[in-house]
Amino acid sequence: MIINTTRFGEIEVSDASVLHMAEGMLGFEWCKRFVLLEDKPNTPFKWLQAVDDPAVAFIVINPMEFFPDYEVELADDEAEMLGITNAEDAAVVTTVTIDKNEGCVTTNLLGPIIINSHDLKAKQIVLNDDKYGTKHVIGQKGSKDATLQACKAA
Repeated sequence: MIINTTRFGEIEVSDASVLHMAEGMLGFEWCKRFVLLEDKPNTPFKWLQAVDDPAVAFIVINPMEFFPDYEVELADDEAEMLGITNAEDAAVVTTVTIDKNEGCVTTNLLGPIIINSHDLKAKQIVLNDDKYGTKHVIGQKGSKDATLQACKAA
């Protein structure tokens, strides 16, 4: 299929690579279909591009590459909705924010996107865990408060 994007122009993607988010992304509920696009070879950053809205795209990462102790617990109803029966069936990405004023790059560990690796059903969830926040500095370890402090100091 051919999709139009504001960042990449017209691109061709396989129908089999389209993620289906029944509830859309938080704040972008009208976007139900996305594709993951490589940013550059050998970089951890990818683009989560909306199929149906050319202007909607998010930079995402696999948070485990930066936060090896990161854990996501799915509620039973979320796992059932996604068809995930074991952890190996799930891929996790988190959105990235580049704050030019603060001079840092952060990721949202509180609102990960869970993807069923087999059928590409996906859902953004909000974790009920106070050790995670929406702005964890990429490349630094520590609590959400420590990472925010480090971001402001950068």
